[in-house]
Amino acid sequence: MNRRHFLNALGSSALTFPWFSHLALHGADVSKAPRRLVCIGLDFGLRPESFFPATEGPELELTPLLKPLERWSKNVTVFSQLEHPGVQGGHYGVHAFLSGVRREQSAGFKDGCVTLDQLAEEHLGGLTRFPSLCLGVGGGDAISWTRSGIAVPKLEDPGAVFDLLFRPQRKGSDEARRAELAENESVLALIAQDARRVAPHLDRWDREKMEEFMGAMREFERVNATRAAWLEKPLPVTGGKKPVWKNDDCMDRVRANFEVAALALQADATRIITLNIGGALPVTNIPGINRGYHDLSHSGQDPEKLRQLHLIESALLGELDHFLGRLSTTKDVGGRSLLDSTAVVFGSGMGNASAHANTNLPIILAGGGFRHGRHLFFPKQGRPQTPLCNLFVTLLQQMGIEREQFGSSTGNLNQVLL
Repeated sequence: MNRRHFLNALGSSALTFPWFSHLALHGADVSKAPRRLVCIGLDFGLRPESFFPATEGPELELTPLLKPLERWSKNVTVFSQLEHPGVQGGHYGVHAFLSGVRREQSAGFKDGCVTLDQLAEEHLGGLTRFPSLCLGVGGGDAISWTRSGIAVPKLEDPGAVFDLLFRPQRKGSDEARRAELAENESVLALIAQDARRVAPHLDRWDREKMEEFMGAMREFERVNATRAAWLEKPLPVTGGKKPVWKNDDCMDRVRANFEVAALALQADATRIITLNIGGALPVTNIPGINRGYHDLSHSGQDPEKLRQLHLIESALLGELDHFLGRLSTTKDVGGRSLLDSTAVVFGSGMGNASAHANTNLPIILAGGGFRHGRHLFFPKQGRPQTPLCNLFVTLLQQMGIEREQFGSSTGNLNQVLL
């Protein structure tokens, strides 16, 4: 009996048993760790000439930008020629990285522009105190979108995220918090009642807007129920320290985000994390950089711009290397590493920032129990381009979510990854 059918059979009463998460970690089958997902998105992508390998084969070719990941050459997969069909607009298309759907096109898709992480949260979020975490550094585009087309706010202070995860946040008594959750439920019931009364009198456009609004209400109802279920449960416990960083060192701040993400996964506070690395990253604080990130991303053939851009992108890949090392040295259920149970996606909705192209997206997949150590190339060769969403279908299925389609997918990549 899969998890979805199990929860359906239990009905709403399942929400009163958040300790299912504890049983998943400490139950009879301790050899199986829960599946986790981390998605890291770059607003400006990576320079194609420095990133993509020129060859395929059993061994991953280490290009200039892949050299920081040399020790993971057997544990990562690099993809080329994956993209989101129909997504264009340069910077305005980057927000579709984890959905394959631009916000303006969402009405034409069954699931709207919901992102990979939020769809996973709908199925698995109730198993942890925090259904998902949306982190950010350097401002930039929204990386995470709900089913009703609402951007999930990014948490841009790693120290505050640490406090949220591991330090009591109570501002009142348990009775007051229960009363607040009950009041939320009452308000939702009144809204649903009014919606049913008004719906027959709306025209087509207004009905669409009403359905959009009610979708947001359903998401809020789900979050409210999860909070109620975890109200009296103890906070996750960590042996890690609150991350610190220098205000004048942008890579310190990137590392602090990775550190709090690793602590959250280790404590099973959440199993779904996104991190957006935006274009306002203060890169001029990196030695050897004297131009802004956006300016350098439009490098053209300027040798000096290319040199400085390479320093930034190599530093970001270096932080990914550090994060993978952090996960690989952290023990998980059954004695394996946290990296073995965590699929890490690193990439962008921008293929070539200098040309404002949203094609041939730079994608790295690490961990998660997949077959790695290769460059997988998906050329057109007279057939439609392979959607990046095919990879996302495989990731969802690996997490135990029964899903055959997502976004613009035309299948999955199970045959090359499992």
